[in-house]
Amino acid sequence: MRFPVLDGWRGLCALCVALYHLHSIDHFHRLDFVRGSYLFVDFFFVLSGFVIVHAYSGRIGGGQEAGTFLVRRFGRVWPLHAAVLLAFVALECVKAVSGPAGGHAGTAAFTGTYAPSALVSNLALVHALGVEDQWTWNIPSWSISAEFFVYITFAILCLTVRRPGVLAVAMGMLAVAGALVVMRFSANHIDTSIDYGYFRCLYGFFTGCLVYRLYRAAAGWQPPRLAGGLAEAGALLAVVAFVSAAGGNALSLAAPLLFGLVVWVFAFEAGPVSRLLATSPFQRLGAWSYSIYMAHALMIAVLQKGATVMQGVLGRPLVVERKVEGASDRLLSFGDAWVMDLVSGGYLLAVVALSALTYRFIELPGQAMVNGMLVRSRKAAPANPPANPPMVEAA
Repeated sequence: MRFPVLDGWRGLCALCVALYHLHSIDHFHRLDFVRGSYLFVDFFFVLSGFVIVHAYSGRIGGGQEAGTFLVRRFGRVWPLHAAVLLAFVALECVKAVSGPAGGHAGTAAFTGTYAPSALVSNLALVHALGVEDQWTWNIPSWSISAEFFVYITFAILCLTVRRPGVLAVAMGMLAVAGALVVMRFSANHIDTSIDYGYFRCLYGFFTGCLVYRLYRAAAGWQPPRLAGGLAEAGALLAVVAFVSAAGGNALSLAAPLLFGLVVWVFAFEAGPVSRLLATSPFQRLGAWSYSIYMAHALMIAVLQKGATVMQGVLGRPLVVERKVEGASDRLLSFGDAWVMDLVSGGYLLAVVALSALTYRFIELPGQAMVNGMLVRSRKAAPANPPANPPMVEAA
């Protein structure tokens, strides 16, 4: 069983995060909603917990099943992560070769964010576990690092706790533990990544697991169409209001709880918003959402480097230094805010187009390669008693 409406949500959230990370002097970034859209990373964590427990709960009964689960998840996230990382390395190589003659300004190639030493932690997916003192390489990938280690936590939990009721209690305790660590130690409320990102993910992921159990408790119940439509409209308005109000303050700590409620409402697919999200355009965005999330920073890097080169050629600034919420930031500025609105829209279209390609030529082949390795390893293994039924692959 799939949840196509939740896939549609995933695509929209990925686009919101992509727009948030584009530092541009346009009308969009004056909106509180856009400035708070980093919170949609927590929506991903909650949705991941919901989908993973749906696909794998009760099917990790031993070490072999746990290993298969982790290999599948690694095959789902790592090939695209590695490919985008390689593209960032290529950009730094171009910067190193062209140097000042190419119009590049700022830090030298392979320094700071792009230090070669950080490649090891990024490739090993440990760069969100406090081993780096700054964001490195493909910045959004910190959440993939945190989530993979939460997958490990989930597998260990399924192996050690067998009784469903006890398992639910343990999931709740892990969600609370993650929330408490973030509340106690994070300097920016829930906006923590390379320092306490694992605990942020722990909070969201196991909240999603509990939401799925609540959904299953209502199995077979279908809300009336009018009630479903009103619930969906209310949930949508709540997301917009919350994200607009919670960016950068303590209210953000409630993000996984609100997003858990939204996931629960839309899992029933009972209203007109669900019917819209189930249409082909939103389903395509959902399929491409991981690529959108992982590749958009690469598109931003290309834009920024291109603008830096072109401002030297044109003799006018295209990248300006501004104070944003008390911190210095480099913002794209090709013209007035209306021009930059068009640039931002074109950027999102380019990200979607690139993501369609990376999904087709990197994500799908990467998953197929890993799944093929699993099949071959099972065929080569000695005969065993019949395995569990095939697992439903989670998005």
